[in-house]
Amino acid sequence: MNNIVNRFLFMLALFYSPSLLAEWGANTYDSVSISKSAQDIATDITQLPEQHFFSHQDYRQVKRLLSLTLLEQKKQAQALEDSLSNYQDNTTNNEWANVEKNHRSLTSLNTSKESLLHLTETRNRDQLTGFGPQGVTQFYSELTITKLNIRYYLYYQIRSFKKLLNDLAISPVPVISVILKVLGIFFVFNWWMRNSDRLIHDFKTSKLKSTSSPSLLIRTIWYCTRAHKAIAYLLLITATLRIISTLPSLQHLIFLEIFTWWILGGSIAVSFILEFTYRNSKHNKKETIALRLSTIRRYIWGIIVAGVILQISSRTLGQGTIYAWINSVVYLFFVLLTVITLKRWNHTIFIRIEQLETHPLSVQWAIRNKNTFLMSIAATACGSVWLLGRTIQHQVISMLSQYAAFSHVLAYLFRIEVAKQTEVLREQSNLVRIKGDNAFDYIAPGSEQSELLEEYAEEEITSLSRYLLTDSPAVCVLSGERGIGTTTVLNRILSKAKNVIPLYINCPYGGYSALLPEFSTLLGLEEDATERDILQHLRNSNECYLIAFDNTQRLVKPKVNGLVDLMKLTNLLRRARKSHRVVLSIDKSSWRFIDRARGERLLFDLVTFMPKWNEKQIGHLLDSRIIENNGNSSISFDGLILPRQWDEDTLTDEERAKNGFYRILWDYSDGNPTVALRFFRLSLYKDKETDTVLVRLFKAPQSDDLETMPKPMLAVLRSIVQLEVASPVDLCDCSRLSIAEVISTLRYFQSRGYIEWNDEKARISDHWYRHITNALHRQHLLVK
Repeated sequence: MNNIVNRFLFMLALFYSPSLLAEWGANTYDSVSISKSAQDIATDITQLPEQHFFSHQDYRQVKRLLSLTLLEQKKQAQALEDSLSNYQDNTTNNEWANVEKNHRSLTSLNTSKESLLHLTETRNRDQLTGFGPQGVTQFYSELTITKLNIRYYLYYQIRSFKKLLNDLAISPVPVISVILKVLGIFFVFNWWMRNSDRLIHDFKTSKLKSTSSPSLLIRTIWYCTRAHKAIAYLLLITATLRIISTLPSLQHLIFLEIFTWWILGGSIAVSFILEFTYRNSKHNKKETIALRLSTIRRYIWGIIVAGVILQISSRTLGQGTIYAWINSVVYLFFVLLTVITLKRWNHTIFIRIEQLETHPLSVQWAIRNKNTFLMSIAATACGSVWLLGRTIQHQVISMLSQYAAFSHVLAYLFRIEVAKQTEVLREQSNLVRIKGDNAFDYIAPGSEQSELLEEYAEEEITSLSRYLLTDSPAVCVLSGERGIGTTTVLNRILSKAKNVIPLYINCPYGGYSALLPEFSTLLGLEEDATERDILQHLRNSNECYLIAFDNTQRLVKPKVNGLVDLMKLTNLLRRARKSHRVVLSIDKSSWRFIDRARGERLLFDLVTFMPKWNEKQIGHLLDSRIIENNGNSSISFDGLILPRQWDEDTLTDEERAKNGFYRILWDYSDGNPTVALRFFRLSLYKDKETDTVLVRLFKAPQSDDLETMPKPMLAVLRSIVQLEVASPVDLCDCSRLSIAEVISTLRYFQSRGYIEWNDEKARISDHWYRHITNALHRQHLLVK
């Protein structure tokens, strides 16, 4: 019977801290003080300096105090045992005061011992907390003190219950208040358990299924719903314990929160982590996923059990010998758990390693010893660390690749490396560049049948659709760089039009006077119809029009009064007084001039800008334009060696070369698909011996003259970019230079290939377009 009682008392000791009991005693018996020896030791400890300032004398002082504390602790334990026995025979207040004094003294000595163990030298601490003779002696001493604390608590609890009954007889209001609060909490808990499934289903329907990319808050709430019952029980128990513990005799119940939060909180953490791991598993094999989830579950529950044991032992026994022994057992437990885990993962890890092409020396050693007795554990650990490092590297590269600046840096490094190799290969091979229209036999030009990238400019199309695909009148502007795909976006918007007549007009170079005949013909009027006739037709029409004016920058001249034609067109459209919708596409370089010249006086319902194409979109476009022969690509990337990236280990050499080359094209074109396609064609070479078409690095145009060119000459170049095609007279008006200076400048440009002539009008050469716009942008003369 005594053994059963002792075991029961030892289990109770796991719930109650000596420091907490000392606090209860201090609150109840303020007049009780600790023994003089305990006070002296505590005072001497407070007078010690900080440990990093310790001298040899201070370490000797700590050792002396520690020996004295152990001696006084043994004496005080005997005194507490005697006082408890006396109180058992005579339950008077005087006897209890003696018990309280001895218990508080023993608690103070325990605290002093714990502090001194942290301050003493490592060798002394290991002797007292290890498994040697001194450690075993301290273990039995702490076990004896724990039993005395249990006896003290039982007597203390009996006295507390008696006091509670006395208080209840005087006034039952505090107990009734606690009962009502607990009933209220149970009511809320019961309501949630009955309605949680319905509320969660409504939340998923309204918040998750209605959007493809929910916000972080919505996803967090969704993860919480996966463990909503455990969360509800956790909140119920926590709130109930805190309310009940407000009663003086039941205040120790607050200590049960340790079990509540570790066990239920651990269960919630397991649910969250397992759900997150399952949904974000890179490898989708059922066996691998099950093994990963099982491993995570083992470690989390191991941490939970270890945390409960260590926290309970720290609070009840202090961080002494028993705590150190428990800590060693926990450490050994995790070592064994890791060994078992590595044995279970051995087969899976080495299967993944063998799927990779290259391995460092350490991994090669691990592969050779993967089935060797004992060595297989170290080999599996080595392989798993290497795979984990690769995964982290891939994640870092993947995250950084979302930033255009990082991709531009990689592309620049690739260009340098490939350029070195290309010069050597050209000297050693029989490669001839494919010139002119012959390149279209391998890379198709754009057409109406070309594959569209639906994901490009989705936000811009959606924004324009809110104005253009409604029943309200609107005049919108779509601005983008030449060759960015503005015309394609306009046609996509027109194809979505309903209950309106879609019209597409490509503005002529002749300006507003040349635009009116084309506009009249498109509306079904005579070609020589006047502006009044067009306006009358738009006002009296029974149908509404959705009109897309492409290349509207041709109505703009970058000079004084250069917006007259554009103003005439916008005024004509606004005076129609019908729900006609209009979208104007304007080159970005010209829009900058319009914006600065008119400011807020030229109002549009919406101005949106075409985004640059990202690396993935450029790569998809280039792949779609490669002409296939009998299902195989007509061009090859063989021999194009690029630096290996961490995130490309699973790709073949040709796929790696193709992706790297597409990145170079994307970088040079600055997200312009037309420029990327042009230089892709300039990268085609044919081997004279095998007739194989190979891809080699293109020669980008380079000229230092543009960086040092006088500003007036750069102004002429900018005017040609803005006008698209420009006669010498137009350039005189825009640059305020004489006709002789303009002609001389144009000859200079023509001799270097910067411009081409078309019907006695100059235009920027396609080959030099990107280099010239980059130079003007660096000179702050143009916005790309």
